[in-house]
Amino acid sequence: MSFRGRLTQTKFFRALIVFAVLFVVFSLRPHFLMQPLGAAVTTVSWPMEQFFSAVAFRFKDVGSFLSSVGSLKSENERLVKENLRLLSENARFGDVDNENQALRHELELLPRQNFQLRAAEVIGRDVSGLGNWIEVNVGTLDGLSSGMPVIVEKGVLVGRVTEVFPKSARVMLLSNPESLISGVTLAGGAQGIVKGEHGLGILFDMVLQDDVLKTSDTLVTSGLGGELPKGLLIGTLQDTRLSPDHLFQQASVVSPLHFDALRYVFIIQNVLHP
Repeated sequence: MSFRGRLTQTKFFRALIVFAVLFVVFSLRPHFLMQPLGAAVTTVSWPMEQFFSAVAFRFKDVGSFLSSVGSLKSENERLVKENLRLLSENARFGDVDNENQALRHELELLPRQNFQLRAAEVIGRDVSGLGNWIEVNVGTLDGLSSGMPVIVEKGVLVGRVTEVFPKSARVMLLSNPESLISGVTLAGGAQGIVKGEHGLGILFDMVLQDDVLKTSDTLVTSGLGGELPKGLLIGTLQDTRLSPDHLFQQASVVSPLHFDALRYVFIIQNVLHP
């Protein structure tokens, strides 16, 4: 076979012929050929275009969804924080309102016409749990001094101021064993000494045997010695008996107060009308 014959049989020559034909076709762009070819290409590629278009929109929707989830999470966190803030404020305002109502209630029951009073809030208590003292949030800058009586509603005696600081003071309670005051019963006029029993209670002691002392008698301050105003309520008597040495009478005293539950007290700074 001649060289020319062998050349026309090679793959390179055939590819060259195909390339030349395609070049002529695309250069001339004959309408009768391009239209069917375009339709064929479009028909073949349409499913692929639909697939990729759907995928693109799906990714777009997923992105939007993820973005909206992030926004919702941030908004939810903000709403939770706002809700907690509102709950906290509501609780605080509710507590303040309860405090104001309690304070107004006590003020209405105080013998204000007889005394110049200073309101105080209890901010500390005896850590031993024996109820020997409390601490209040007023002091020398508020006009307090040692020895001033401390009361609550209806003139019930709590104790006396013993230590005073610029903005606070310590109050010795009646149940403190170092607390000694003069008392008298309203019914029989029996006089004696009121003293604490190591945080366990209050004792009315050293009452003469000739005095009439009965259970349920009301005990008030006698005013002797000028330490405390006369007539402040201490409590009621129970379990009247002879003292261990049988020289005097004595009785346990039940205070109307729960010293461990005191929240507000009032310091008598001056007696207006004895």
